[in-house]
Amino acid sequence: MSNNFETIVDFGSKNLKLGVFDKSLKSIYFSKVEIDEVKENEDSDYALNKLIRSAEKNLSTHLVDVNILYDTSRYNFLELSIKKNFDQPTMFKKQYHSLLEEANFIISENNYKDQIMHIIVNNIIVDNNKNLNFSNEDTKIKSLILEIKFICLSKSLIKDIYNKFKKNNLNILNMYCSSYVKSIYYNKKHQSLNNILFLDIGYERTSAIFYKDKKFQFFNCVPLGGNSITKDISKVLKLNINYSEKLKKKFNTKENENSFKQETNDMTNIYTEILKNNISVDLLKQVIDARVDEIVELSTIQNNYLKKIYDSEQPVIIFTGNGSKMLSNNNNLKSKVNFHKLIFSKENDSMICDAGIYYHRSDERLLMQKRKKSKKTGFFENFFNLFS
Repeated sequence: MSNNFETIVDFGSKNLKLGVFDKSLKSIYFSKVEIDEVKENEDSDYALNKLIRSAEKNLSTHLVDVNILYDTSRYNFLELSIKKNFDQPTMFKKQYHSLLEEANFIISENNYKDQIMHIIVNNIIVDNNKNLNFSNEDTKIKSLILEIKFICLSKSLIKDIYNKFKKNNLNILNMYCSSYVKSIYYNKKHQSLNNILFLDIGYERTSAIFYKDKKFQFFNCVPLGGNSITKDISKVLKLNINYSEKLKKKFNTKENENSFKQETNDMTNIYTEILKNNISVDLLKQVIDARVDEIVELSTIQNNYLKKIYDSEQPVIIFTGNGSKMLSNNNNLKSKVNFHKLIFSKENDSMICDAGIYYHRSDERLLMQKRKKSKKTGFFENFFNLFS
């Protein structure tokens, strides 16, 4: 199976999605399983087993190797600028890989509890002032500066995820940050925009990813998401948590309170619950807007790096993720004054797997793969390289 197809699994905290692609990147299978916390034993292990068994039955083969997309508020974002001067002109590409290894060594040794998930080379500067593209023809240089971004994750958390898949006889080939991978995919679709802030609202976390002049600049996560909004609705409106979730999802599909009353029986019951508690739809809207404003505030506006961006040029903010599906231009967000424009992305369930396979075949990922396969050096060699 692994020789003929590529399998992408989005291992979310609320929904698990699986996409299978052929070598031409054509999608040949997609499925989704929701984790229902109410049902007994319906946790992530059960949902994963259900997802895999269903895929194997439909594909008439066993899945072995998979690539995982995973998100959490526990990602760490680090930046490093590293420079090296050479006594004699030397070939760029050889020194590029050597300096990249040094940077990786420095980050790994000083953050030993974390594993590097993504290495993004933001700028390549040769001979002190010339910007270079790695794809350029190899050339001789006298100095090299690499400005690098790192996205890291706890090794213990990674081990737990690997063990979950091992129980289902699956081998994880690669593991990627889903919100970062998705932002690359969507960034390509917005070529006309220079400064973009993607706000990916998940179930229990929100990720902020910023691009300036098409280049990735910044990554931040906070432990608040769509479930926080649901809990607020449940608490303020004194509604059952399941009613609150349905109410949140369907609220912005209606333009006003009158049309809201004319929904299905299920929605009529929800509306009846609101009337019983003397709660207005306006208050419901205020609850949603207040929590979204807080999420935007904590993940972006309060960050020192992004404050500098807002002072120079307001970025466009693009909302993505399941938690953002209840938002629209009708939301009265106070935080929108910080952005040039608000865009609410129209996502379907399979897009995350499409983004995953797109990244899996990208130059950035292939470069990372080459680094993993490169010969491992010993401690003394690393020490010598670091201080040479």
